[in-house]
Formats: sequence, C-alpha cells, structure tokens
Amino acid sequence: MKTGIPEVDRTIAAVAATAAERYGAAAVARIAASTLSSFESPVWENERQRPTWVHTPGLTARPFWTREQCGRLTEMITAFEAGREAIAAEIQQIDTSRMGVPYDHLSVEPEKIRGWKNLFFFKDYQPDVELLERVPTIKAITDRFGPAQLDRFELFLSVLEPGTHIPPHFGGSNAKLTLHLPLSVPEGDTAIRVDTETRGWASGDMVIFDDTFDHEAWNRTGQQRAVLLLKAYHPELTVEEVGVLEMFAPLSARVYRELLKAKGRGQ
Repeated sequence: MKTGIPEVDRTIAAVAATAAERYGAAAVARIAASTLSSFESPVWENERQRPTWVHTPGLTARPFWTREQCGRLTEMITAFEAGREAIAAEIQQIDTSRMGVPYDHLSVEPEKIRGWKNLFFFKDYQPDVELLERVPTIKAITDRFGPAQLDRFELFLSVLEPGTHIPPHFGGSNAKLTLHLPLSVPEGDTAIRVDTETRGWASGDMVIFDDTFDHEAWNRTGQQRAVLLLKAYHPELTVEEVGVLEMFAPLSARVYRELLKAKGRGQ
C-alpha cells in the first residue's frame, strides 16, 4: 500500500512496522496488500464494485447484507434497532440547523447533493461530545461497542430533503459496511438502489449495504427522509486486522481530507 507521496509512504511503513509488533505480521498482511485506488491504477476484482479510496483483498462482496450475515456486528445492529424509537425522539429535540453542509465525497459533486444534509455525532474518529450528550441512547450504544463492531470515522443523522436525488456513485472502502437505521421515512417513492436491487427503509430494520457497489438514493416525496448512518468494519476482518486499521485511521483521515481539498471540497 503506497501513495507515491514520500512523506506519507514513510509514515505508512512506520505505522505498519509498529502494527506488526503489536498485532503480528499476519494481521498486517492483508491491510498492506490493500490498493489505494486514488493513487494506484486499480484492477477491479468485480467491475460492479469500485472503491474510490481503498480496496482490501479477500473480503466477501455483496451489495446488501442481512443482520445474520454480519457476524460480530449483529449485537451492535440489534442494539441500534432496539433503540430506534428513543433515538428518533431524542433527535427531534435537538437543533438541526447546522445541517446545511453536504457530505464530503470523492465521487459526487457537492452541487448535485445540496438536499442531502447531515449532522455528525462522530466525524474523522472525533466525537461531538456536546451533541452526543443530547442523544443519550446513541451515546450509550457507542460507549458500549468498540471499533471491532462500530467504526467511528463517521456516524451521523442523514436527511434527504423532498425532491433530493443522490446520483449513482461508488463509496470509499470495501473494508467497511454502511448501515442505515430508519428514523423518519415518509410514504411514497423514497429508496436506495445498490447494484441491481432497490430497497426502502419502511420496515424499521437496519438497512446494511456495501457502498463500494454502484448506488444511488432518492426522496421523491414531499417530506424529509431521515436515517442514522453509521459504519462498521467488514465482519470477515479479524479483530487484530481491525486493530491495524485503527492504527492507520488518523493518517487515513488526514490524507483523505487533503485529497478532498485538492479537489476543492471539504473543510
């Protein structure tokens, strides 16, 4: 795994060496074999799955996942589902006026997604401590589960305003799954397509998918659609491999943000 940027590559090598000492060489091997798509010429194992940030080899790829397929993530998923009504009620009591900035994304032009609004409880592994105090159910669940179940790169309220369409795009990393906990879903045509399958959020169950498959979402109703969006490391990664990825997390976030800035995006 190299970027071609000498300073960054030296840091990658140093972190990998420290990770090998802590978790063992086997835990580092698959992570070291990952391809940074933004810097290397990608060779897709599956043409329908194209991570824009990093591809980690050897992981099962499917557009949608069931709770039962998620292994060690299942307990965390069940906890969020059990807390859904409380989470929705707590969020209704907070000020969402800060939701005016679209989500930074490598493969979607910001001007195309002005109606996709977000309020972050975690961003780049950093908690919004004050905001989390306003949503005690989310705080309790995030305090309960560690990185092997819940990734903290991002966890946020994701709202689609009426008439919003997020165009087809690919997500960043196949080492993570994306999870949507439905909070407020209007009747009518609001859904998400991942690869060739389209699903809605009306059931109240967590919608789990791999966003490195081509996907899009829309809300063609007259009301907001709101979900809690969170990430989890792929359940086939070992706990030790997750530990390695967590060691790389600060560097990964910094390089990702620098790349966004180079594209004129981000803050």
